[in-house]
Amino acid sequence: MSSRVRAIVAGATGYSGRDLIRLLLNHPKIELAGAFASRSGETIPLAAIHPQLTGLARLDCQPFDEAVIAKLDPDLIFLATPNEFSHEIVPALLETGATVVDLSGAFRLRDAALYPKFYGFEHARPDLLEKAVYGLTEFAREELRGAKLIANPGCYPTSILAPMIPLLKAGLIADDQPIICDSKSGVTGAGKSPTATTHFVEVSESFKTYNIFKHRHTPEIAQGLGVVNESRALIFTPHLLPINRGILSTIYAKLKTGVTRRDILNAWRDAFENAPFVRVFAESQMPEIKFAANTPFCDIGCAVDEAAGQAIIVSAEDNLLKGAASQALQNANVALGFDEGAGIR
Repeated sequence: MSSRVRAIVAGATGYSGRDLIRLLLNHPKIELAGAFASRSGETIPLAAIHPQLTGLARLDCQPFDEAVIAKLDPDLIFLATPNEFSHEIVPALLETGATVVDLSGAFRLRDAALYPKFYGFEHARPDLLEKAVYGLTEFAREELRGAKLIANPGCYPTSILAPMIPLLKAGLIADDQPIICDSKSGVTGAGKSPTATTHFVEVSESFKTYNIFKHRHTPEIAQGLGVVNESRALIFTPHLLPINRGILSTIYAKLKTGVTRRDILNAWRDAFENAPFVRVFAESQMPEIKFAANTPFCDIGCAVDEAAGQAIIVSAEDNLLKGAASQALQNANVALGFDEGAGIR
């Protein structure tokens, strides 16, 4: 009998599901035991869906079916599924005893009352919102160990919270100005299903904002920054870039009196000393999408006007990897007691 952890991926036909499968195929301690699509789908060889992946053998992608999943007896379940679908199926999947890593937003927010406004559905399990571990790995390792339900962070929130949480914890950010987050994402962030606003002709040779003041990642960012019901305000504006993958976030923040660029760099060094997937740009060069695309890293850098007390913080990541699949595997590794970088490095 194999001693490897048995994992399944639901949402295997999407971009994040594909990248997650690719990582799992190279994991030394996890075996990919099953792949699933929607309930109404057909059984198709996984190699026919993702022919660019090697090592798939005869593994099929099956219609989602809880009974079939139960027979596979997985130890680990990844859900790269739509928000409402994850919301529906997670309670039953937890009954199997498996560790569930949900890449959707169904369990990221602590306040169930926010779901109708930002996600369009009433949340039926506020008790699970309390139990779910918000898996921003670098700040949640203790909570993640042994966790059974992990809410994988959104791609935009990861790019903003990773650089900002250490600065807020160190008391470097003033609270009399809003934190302004100006973020741009490649089109894969919108998912695989084509829409009138994301197909090639609409996106190519253009650049635009979308979902201003109503993007579903806004309350997640506010929750992570601790600005919920407090005086410090958040302004988050997402943009759509005419590229496949990658996120660049430019964050504007007022510093407390006397705070220097060195203070920011020191806070980051302390926070990420043992973080294998955060890279601090300490010199004048700033992060760029091309440095982070197709990698599991979140790159962070800053410029500071010390006379004015203003900081401009720049982060870059791959929205499908550090913003989704590789962070999900990072979280699973910590939860199961594996090396954090197993299957990712």
